[in-house]
Amino acid sequence: MKFRISGIILGIFLLAVSFCFGHGDREVSEDIEAVASTGYWIYNDLDKGYTEAEKTGQPMLIVFR
Repeated sequence: MKFRISGIILGIFLLAVSFCFGHGDREVSEDIEAVASTGYWIYNDLDKGYTEAEKTGQPMLIVFR
């Protein structure tokens, strides 16, 4: 019985934390605009990333989210 109550309390806590720190579509679109406006990051264009990596001789970091 103790484990069941602890599990329920932990589940409620994790659910509350996910609501507080979750990213919505608006936040993600704002991040994309901020990244694209600097010109430093290449977002959602793999071919352009390969070209830039070959030109500069630097490795690429690809993040899937």
